[in-house]
Amino acid sequence: MSGAFDAGGLGAVIYKEVRHIAREPTTLALIIAMPLLQLLIYGYAINLHVQHVRSLYVDEDRSRVSTALLRALRRSQAFDIVGSVSSPAALQRALVADRARVGFVIPKGFASDVTGSTHATVTMLVDGSDANVAQAAYAGAAALTRAIAARLDPLSESPPVEIRPRTLFNPSLRTPNFLIPGLIGLVMQNITIVLTALSIVNERQRGTLEQMRAMPIGAGAIVLGKLIPYGLIGFFDLLLVLFAMRAVFGVPVAGSTTLLLLLSIAFLMTGLGFGLLVSTVARSQLQAILITVFFLMPSFLLSGMFFEIDQMPAPARIISYALPMTYFLEILRGIIIRGAGLSDLWVPAVVTVAFGVGTLALASLRFAAKPT
Repeated sequence: MSGAFDAGGLGAVIYKEVRHIAREPTTLALIIAMPLLQLLIYGYAINLHVQHVRSLYVDEDRSRVSTALLRALRRSQAFDIVGSVSSPAALQRALVADRARVGFVIPKGFASDVTGSTHATVTMLVDGSDANVAQAAYAGAAALTRAIAARLDPLSESPPVEIRPRTLFNPSLRTPNFLIPGLIGLVMQNITIVLTALSIVNERQRGTLEQMRAMPIGAGAIVLGKLIPYGLIGFFDLLLVLFAMRAVFGVPVAGSTTLLLLLSIAFLMTGLGFGLLVSTVARSQLQAILITVFFLMPSFLLSGMFFEIDQMPAPARIISYALPMTYFLEILRGIIIRGAGLSDLWVPAVVTVAFGVGTLALASLRFAAKPT
């Protein structure tokens, strides 16, 4: 590059780029919407203070004293009593199925222990698959124990009632056990959507997609031919990260690996379908990247991977429940950490399969009907 700096030329280049951006309304809309979306998510939807943890209880004592304890639990800001079950075994099954995150077991003879000289203990079962919820439950139990002790016997050195936590599924609250399953879903989603969208948009820009459409092979063959290789790549990456999860991070699969792989295929279909759908909207690779990021960011922040969905405001929860990643994350943590089966996960399983079939069908129809 040579020659003196030309201010007039600089102005011409800037004018050209502004006109280019203005002629791309999709790109312009994404550029404006993305920072606003980030601000709303970070400032409004994310709540780091966990309260009102979904809880169940078993009252084996059924006394006035146990009823008073349950009233104290309901008044607590830490816990949200959503129901009761018949036995400790049923309570543990409910935690496996993610019907609640915490369970209280009030033992038989609790009232006599409180009124007598014996130390009364309530067992609190905690779902350790989410470290944030578990730590909030510990703090809530400690505060509730102090409040009950102050009410019953404020002069006693040891509280007459103790809520004793017992952590299930991830007793040591290891961070990899909590994070790695979610990262598996993000890796699968990112790979399939980005590769599929950019590949097809690149083919359209180079004109090779139009050449393939002119061949007597049909739109269905073109769609499958484009999607199958990236589906295989996504499945290979799934096997790779599952191996790394076990070998490197020491996180075993507590449930059925076969069930995990089958439901992962349905989630891969969702990623492939969305990548294909993006390719029918985007006119350039830049637009494809922006649209993909616009979708992936809420999946990263609002799916429950880092922040509790129950703690989000209602509009954010609506977005969360519209994201495929939300349901696949339930499957990943349910199978890998809690050892849940299909009977425990049938709702997220059905939704994941519906997302996969529906997204892929919609994208294929749009791709077949859209001219190059």
